[in-house]
Amino acid sequence: MNIKYKIPAILYSILIFFLSSIPQSKLPPVRLISFDKIVHLIEYLLYGMTLMLAFSRSTSDKIINNAFKLSLITGIIYAATDEIHQLYVPGRDFSIFDFAADAAGVFLGVYLFTKIIKHKTGPEELIYQSTTHK
Repeated sequence: MNIKYKIPAILYSILIFFLSSIPQSKLPPVRLISFDKIVHLIEYLLYGMTLMLAFSRSTSDKIINNAFKLSLITGIIYAATDEIHQLYVPGRDFSIFDFAADAAGVFLGVYLFTKIIKHKTGPEELIYQSTTHK
């Protein structure tokens, strides 16, 4: 088991949970509504990339071959549970628009990870075969 590739995803999951646990009154005010969605998108784009790193470097061929799907599913489920978690944080709430930005960020992060790896290593050296898209 190659745990070093899983550590970024684990730590990033903890960071997201910590940040979403901060009560709204302690957060600096955000003046632009769209800026908030950009922050969500970038936050989960990075999360999607850490998930792809974890799944694509697994010791299981089944996981490697499904890294794209597993990263998407894991990231989107985590985004949903994060929004639900915020229902219990003072001043925070569930937002379908935040969730949509999170899900879009996960997809973009997973997609960009595959493109970066493909560009960096060449298509013949991809570790995970089923995640290549033409």
